[in-house]
Amino acid sequence: MVMFAILFVLLALLNIFFPRFGWYMRYGWMVKGDSEPSDAYILMSRISSIIVLIVFVFVFVPFLFN
Repeated sequence: MVMFAILFVLLALLNIFFPRFGWYMRYGWMVKGDSEPSDAYILMSRISSIIVLIVFVFVFVPFLFN
């Protein structure tokens, strides 16, 4: 369980600080030529990762220490 928590937090932080990397891993390889994620995608990716990280801290972390 602890390894899952560490991996989850690392992936969320990666998506907050480097959202383009997540886009390239999910969509970028399918597109030929130069293609970039939109600014809206990057913003929503960061916002959703922050929300998920906050929910994780308030729901899953107390479960680990209970």
